[in-house]
Amino acid sequence: MLEIRNLEVVYQGVIQALADLSVTIPEGAIVALLGANGAGKTTTLKAISGFLPLEGGRITSGSIRIGGQDIAKLAPHQIVRRGVFHVREGRHIFGDMTVEENLIAATFAQRHKRSRKDAFDEVYSYFPILSTRRNQQAGYLSGGEQQMLAIGRALVADPSMILLDEPSLGLAPLIVNEIFEIISRINREKKVSILLVEQNAVIALKYASYGYVVESGRTVLEGTSQELNSNEDIQKFYLGVDAAEAA
Repeated sequence: MLEIRNLEVVYQGVIQALADLSVTIPEGAIVALLGANGAGKTTTLKAISGFLPLEGGRITSGSIRIGGQDIAKLAPHQIVRRGVFHVREGRHIFGDMTVEENLIAATFAQRHKRSRKDAFDEVYSYFPILSTRRNQQAGYLSGGEQQMLAIGRALVADPSMILLDEPSLGLAPLIVNEIFEIISRINREKKVSILLVEQNAVIALKYASYGYVVESGRTVLEGTSQELNSNEDIQKFYLGVDAAEAA
């Protein structure tokens, strides 16, 4: 569904953030993008969603194709209309608006027109807690509830792909597990492809079917979740397991 080939990205004309990065996200799959801070994971998502020019970045080489069409030069609103919704790191909800007003804002990104009631009922079916908070100011939600709202806004837009950037950031383990179970349901029931950026490699590889490891803006390793879980380097640097001790 989405194919990135030999992507290079530069910030401020001099800082190279990505260099020859290649990633493929099959239709209906959950794919994990793993790597340390500064490896280029978030930049990859911003390149896909068209955010780079807003932050002084630009694609200098390579391609990003959805269904065979190169979207690298499209504006963010054009990319959303092609079914790609970016849930950014840190949630970026409208804190001074209510939960329902946040969902209303997302209706402007809808690919297919449907009633607000149908769209919002779907969100509340996945995140029942948001239904009880619908008239509450979003800035007063817990971190987990804000993450649910951020994903809920994506659902209102009726995406075919969601780019998820660090959904576990700052959340308690029980909440992380709950959110990832819902992400898995959305993927399974709505056939939404998900490109997942996560530093929590354990949870990412539990739910993803395939993964890529990024270092210094390059993809250095890829494989199924099972293959990456059994890789000694992955165990040591990302899963906190010493292969010698495990043996």
